[in-house]
Amino acid sequence: MKKFLIIVTLFAFSLVSLAQTPQKTTTSTKTSTQTKGKTTSKSKTSSNKGKKTQEKAKPAKPKEKAPSKEEIKAAQEKEKTAKGCEEANKKLVLAHQEMDHKQYYRAEELLKEALDICPGDALKYKYELAWNNYLMKEFKKTIEILDTLSSDPEAPADVYQLLGNAYDELGNQNMALITYNKGLRKHPNAGCLFLEKGNLAYKRSNFIGALENYENGIENDPAFSSNYYRTSQIFLSSSEEVWGIMYGEIFMLLEKGGDRAVEMSRKLYETYHSEITFTTRDIRVNFNDPTIVYSNSKTRPNLFPDNYENALVKACQGEKNITLESLIRIRKRFISIFYRESPSFKNVLFDYHKKLIDLGLFDAYNYWLFGYGNTQEASSWIKNNKAEFDRFISWQESNPFPISKENVFSRYKME
Repeated sequence: MKKFLIIVTLFAFSLVSLAQTPQKTTTSTKTSTQTKGKTTSKSKTSSNKGKKTQEKAKPAKPKEKAPSKEEIKAAQEKEKTAKGCEEANKKLVLAHQEMDHKQYYRAEELLKEALDICPGDALKYKYELAWNNYLMKEFKKTIEILDTLSSDPEAPADVYQLLGNAYDELGNQNMALITYNKGLRKHPNAGCLFLEKGNLAYKRSNFIGALENYENGIENDPAFSSNYYRTSQIFLSSSEEVWGIMYGEIFMLLEKGGDRAVEMSRKLYETYHSEITFTTRDIRVNFNDPTIVYSNSKTRPNLFPDNYENALVKACQGEKNITLESLIRIRKRFISIFYRESPSFKNVLFDYHKKLIDLGLFDAYNYWLFGYGNTQEASSWIKNNKAEFDRFISWQESNPFPISKENVFSRYKME
């Protein structure tokens, strides 16, 4: 019995020991620690998300400051002025239409209205008022308006041109010349002012003085067509037609329409027709017989005219008379001969010819250029070659004659 009790007691003690073993407690603790770890990890993730949200958030825009009464008023005034000037421009267009119909008093009313509603453009509208008075032959009023405008630092060359012309109309050529020179001091490249100085000299039959001013205008303002026109007129009326031919053709390329272009087209064709003569023995070209005007070269005579004539004589070989068709053949051959024999006299006009030849547009160009000199032949060719002629016109509109101060053609640059 005693032995039995001892065994039972030992067995019970063993059970108690097993119940108190640390294995389950360790496992439980580990699990609890892992759970804590997971919780901590979630907490960090949540915290990071919060940081990212804070980083993405943009600061609120500051509220725009409401414009002040002064700013609102200034904006309204600006809008009112803009509308006023827009309306003034419309009145200017109407005024020009009235001038075209010789309704000068109505034009004056419109211009004054324009000036009232757009005082910021006073220079423009006052000049137009002066021009309107000039058309009415109110030259004293013209001078009164322009005399004030000429003191404006922004006054364009046109102001001095019109002011000088008004003095000239009143017989005061002295004051006209002073005005043109004053304008040239402010606008040294103004072709219109050289033109007017040339016109004053021309009126006195001072053709050399006129040419000097016209050609100065050409060199300083190569795109201004009127100086070419005047220069060409003088030379085509002299025995030095070569210069008239050159300047006249450049004029045609700069001023493509109007009465002056029609007149020049006829003169150019007539000059070729009269100065190239065919006989049974020879061909004569008389484009250069200096009698009226001379080159101012101090180093050597001007060789361009002689070279021009020599090349033209050779280009005429094989022809019997001058028509538009034969003239085109002559001019085409001329370019090839001249560039081969006189390369030092290359110039912007002959370069233009060469380009047209390369493009296959030279025939159409010549029918356009000389068309008014022989209207019947030109009309017939254009009718039968409409696509080619239209192609030239389209090309010409997209490719203005490329003249500038760097490549300007001038008698004195050909020396």
